[in-house]
Amino acid sequence: MLSRIELMRRKNKPTVGLLFLSILYMVLCCLIFFSLALVMVELIMTDKVSFERSDIEHIVVVSVIAGTAAAVRSWIFAKIDERKARKSHLSDSE
Repeated sequence: MLSRIELMRRKNKPTVGLLFLSILYMVLCCLIFFSLALVMVELIMTDKVSFERSDIEHIVVVSVIAGTAAAVRSWIFAKIDERKARKSHLSDSE
């Protein structure tokens, strides 16, 4: 019977589907954060909130770049950790 740790390792494998979900999640989080930051800056600087089309386009572009970079970095580190764990598990069994 598989131990609980082995089951958790099997469930939490970094897959390509998980990568795309992570990218979508991080882009959404960045979109919310940068939108709130823009509102705060507009309120502080001009005491009113007015969005132009270019502001929204910039927020979307920056959110996609930052969200994709964060998700890919996280996925790569998960793959590296998985590989290290597999190597250490193989060396322990020998």
